Amino acid sequence: MSEVGRRSDATSRRVIDLAIGILMGLRGCSEQQASEDLFGAVHDTGISLGAVARALMNLVEDSEVAFPHRSEAVQRWGHLIRGRVSATNGTSL
Repeated sequence: MSEVGRRSDATSRRVIDLAIGILMGLRGCSEQQASEDLFGAVHDTGISLGAVARALMNLVEDSEVAFPHRSEAVQRWGHLIRGRVSATNGTSL
């Protein structure tokens, strides 16, 4: 495997791990349950695991630049984010 391939795999794994952590925090669930939720989104949408994970991260970041598949992330997890209050500044996410 090339250096670029290894770096890409490591980046994808990191993004997936972060997305699982996000779901654990939002849902108050175990790592296994969060993983199952993420894999369920892949199954339901046909979008790759890395793309689903990046879309969830983009949604949580509330970035002005919408990442591809953000609408699928909003549909699946938007209800978990709406109305939550940021602990740092007291504003709704």
